[in-house]
Amino acid sequence: MYICREITLFIMDASNVDDLLKSIFSDKDSLDIKELFDEKLKIYNISKTKVLKLLKIDKDVFEQIINGTAKQPNLIHVIKIAEFLKIPINQFIEAVLKNQNSENIKSIENARKATFLLNNFDVKTLTKFRFFESDDGIDDLINKILTFFGFESIHEYELKLINPLYSSSKRNFSDKMKDFWVKSAYQTFKVIDNPNLYDRDKLKSLIIKIKPYSQDVKNGLFIVCKALYNIGVTVVFQDYLSTTQVRGGTFIINGKPSIVLTDFNKSYPTLWFTLLHELHHVLFDFDLIETNSFHLTGEADLFLIEEKANSFARDFFMSEEKFNYIKSQINNPYLVSKFANVNEVHVSIIYSFFTWYQKEKYNKKYYGAFVKFYPDYKNSLTKLNPLSWSDESIKSVGERIKKILEIN
Repeated sequence: MYICREITLFIMDASNVDDLLKSIFSDKDSLDIKELFDEKLKIYNISKTKVLKLLKIDKDVFEQIINGTAKQPNLIHVIKIAEFLKIPINQFIEAVLKNQNSENIKSIENARKATFLLNNFDVKTLTKFRFFESDDGIDDLINKILTFFGFESIHEYELKLINPLYSSSKRNFSDKMKDFWVKSAYQTFKVIDNPNLYDRDKLKSLIIKIKPYSQDVKNGLFIVCKALYNIGVTVVFQDYLSTTQVRGGTFIINGKPSIVLTDFNKSYPTLWFTLLHELHHVLFDFDLIETNSFHLTGEADLFLIEEKANSFARDFFMSEEKFNYIKSQINNPYLVSKFANVNEVHVSIIYSFFTWYQKEKYNKKYYGAFVKFYPDYKNSLTKLNPLSWSDESIKSVGERIKKILEIN
């Protein structure tokens, strides 16, 4: 009855299979089956021959299971031996597997790698983004992952990346690309490891000074990110992954806020809007985000009201009152430019929010009407070295970003 219950639970719970595969390659001491078997013979005062006869297991088969030479150990025999030894079936299977020959271990290791890949990565989509190559084998895929994230083994990846990110919240395996995006951002922040203490009061004082820097397309974002870094707020950029629908996110790592932005919409005003949106979360949702490790902007969330952060960013750059003032003059580039200068923002921000208000209030679409006034957003990111899904590792990108942000 004991064995039936154990084997049923083991088979029904798929996570046990993954745990078993992990244990095979762990450094912990394994069960010595032969030693335990000999102890049981002494306790029962019985010979091995007699026991094997009672268990109806051939001596050669038994020896193959014990010493790991059995190519495909019979499950019924494994269960019988585990029952005799009075140990849980999964513990016995683990010991048997650890005793396997190199060929069988290699086969098990490949299964472990396949399980790891299927659980964590959308291989097809990552190949489409050229993160993987179409002819990569399983070892190539694993090596690419470990090199990119800066780990030596699957075990280290899980211990240092998955555990701290998802230990306090339920992990959603259904969106592996979003999961990949989150882990990339987190590992970048861990590499940068901002040494400055986070100061909320200094952040409040800094925010009110940010707006004029939007007028400097080439250096504005860079200067603001350096200033934020010096008060303990790390900001990095990642290339947008079209399948994720995430334009930004806020992480709390070691008590410090970290913000990751993407080139979502590939629009210069959107970069600034998203930055202020995330800074609102840092100011007002810090404790809630810290409890859950991170928050993604654009994702349905029960505990964060995204509209508050959106309103904060909109009012910061262009309130509804200002929209009502400029809307009658919007087709006069000179007046709009003058209005932008008075309000200390880049002219594209005026056009961007005008477009949004028109759609929101009157359902009028002005998309593309003022595109000539929008600068190339890439020019604002050049100095910030965004993380792309290329051959470069997170470690090298993170170290370069850290160096740039720390240069006075």
